[in-house]
Amino acid sequence: MKTTTVRMDDQLVDRVDGIAKSLSRSRSWIIKQALERYVDYEEWYVKEVENALLEVEHGEVSSDQEVATVFDKWGVDAR
Repeated sequence: MKTTTVRMDDQLVDRVDGIAKSLSRSRSWIIKQALERYVDYEEWYVKEVENALLEVEHGEVSSDQEVATVFDKWGVDAR
């Protein structure tokens, strides 16, 4: 495990400390949890964008009419 330093303004530190206190956890535990959630989301997002771009490259996209049909089925005006 490595140690790193991050600079945060006082207001953000106070918010982190408030969460830590309410959960009976340390500041570092809260920050580690937040970073893990952020990194998990960003990795997922990048992979989904890459997958979507591959679908476009392979022509695996819906036409305007297909999208409108689905929205009509849901009772939503897609236009």
